[in-house]
Amino acid sequence: MIGKQTLISILGGVCYVLPLMAQESAVEGMKEATQTFFQKSIEKEKQEIYQYLDSIKSSGNNRHDSEITDEDIQLVRKLKAIEREVPLDYSPRVKDLIAKYTSDNYNPYMCRMMGLGQYYFPLFDKIMDEVGVPRELKYLSVVESSLNPRDISSAGATGLWQLMYYEAKTYHLTVDSYTDQRMDPIASSYAIAKILKEAYDEYGDWLLAIASYNGGKGAVSRAIQRSGKDKATFWDIAPYLTQQTQNYIPKFIAITYAMKYADENDINAADTELSLRTQSLDINKRISLNQIADALHVSKETLRALNPSFKKNVLNGTEDSPLRLVLPVVDKKIATEELYAALNTPVPSVNSSQAENLGESIQNGRYKVKVGETFASIADKFEVTVQDIKSWNNLRGNQIVPGQNLLIKKEDDFVSAKLARNTERSSKKSQQRASNATRTAYYVVKKGDTLSEIADKNGTSVGRLKSENDLSGNRIKPGMKLKVSKK
Repeated sequence: MIGKQTLISILGGVCYVLPLMAQESAVEGMKEATQTFFQKSIEKEKQEIYQYLDSIKSSGNNRHDSEITDEDIQLVRKLKAIEREVPLDYSPRVKDLIAKYTSDNYNPYMCRMMGLGQYYFPLFDKIMDEVGVPRELKYLSVVESSLNPRDISSAGATGLWQLMYYEAKTYHLTVDSYTDQRMDPIASSYAIAKILKEAYDEYGDWLLAIASYNGGKGAVSRAIQRSGKDKATFWDIAPYLTQQTQNYIPKFIAITYAMKYADENDINAADTELSLRTQSLDINKRISLNQIADALHVSKETLRALNPSFKKNVLNGTEDSPLRLVLPVVDKKIATEELYAALNTPVPSVNSSQAENLGESIQNGRYKVKVGETFASIADKFEVTVQDIKSWNNLRGNQIVPGQNLLIKKEDDFVSAKLARNTERSSKKSQQRASNATRTAYYVVKKGDTLSEIADKNGTSVGRLKSENDLSGNRIKPGMKLKVSKK
């Protein structure tokens, strides 16, 4: 027989167990509901991606005969996951390029891009934030130049962003015989950010803005008109653009994907020649970069890599236009006196007699190496870089021998030659104008005269008569005095 106290204890235990079981049941119910919710969300997303891919497949712009695969769905999902302000649209071409950039063959190249990006991308991010353009546009620099600030295209586009000369002048970049700020990472990035922002303000679409930078605004505007759509996208106008511009956007999207998913594709930042810790100084005088390198006990190549916009081993700063010198942060034990002395030892300008002597030492653009000379000493003599000399002469090693002839492309010679050509051209134009002036006469219109008759009589054309006399029509009056220039 169960006692009263025992019964109370048993009932109390049952009362305790029942609420606990109810809690566990509620938790299981919540888990099932959550799983169901996520499963439905995944299925909905999958259906949306299927519809998106199906629209691409059936589009005349992106013909794709194969079935939609799980890989396609996964790529779309991952592109959308990293998409911020710039649309990262999927296309068969984008898929092919992603496979290319994440392949084993491309791995060394992409690892180098990641390594260089550790130095350049934080600079780009800061400038793009300041100007008001999306940070992901920084990956255009990989497409444009493979992050080589000294890259020059066959058309003359220069630097990380491949800016043309007229763009440099429009956005106030210095380009002279000493400096080309299209190669300056900071100055050129401000220029490209402004160019892209202005294009976006015009088109209201980042992909169209990017396409206009590659193919030109005129080409994009004409393509929009030909598409017949009021709010055309890049994919709408792609068939009306050049093949280069059609490929430009997929390259950008694929490079962005490869950079964002670098870890899972075994793309690791490679070591590069760039120091990640730097400091900047504004220089308002002519100084020797080689002396600065010696003072810091760093290689001249390291200093040149940080300052790619200087064409020679001389930084030609002035009070009115100081130039930025980027220095690596080095061990504090290095004597500051050496750096101070190098920064305050101006390099004199080459006078006419020195220039004449240097000119005499170059015969037909070639310099004969003397005993004891090295690549570095010859580069200093002609204010060029060692890399320039090696490039001009297709040399890879560090050895040169006395008597060896080296091609030296003295830029000042080219500038002088260009000035001479311009002077000659200007002189010819002046002579032509003088010749034209002596052959200019005046004709007084008579009753019954017509422009065609006057033109025939005086050996000129009706169009030229109208142009020289500001005539919009063909009507003339007796007594009018017409300027007549012979053909």
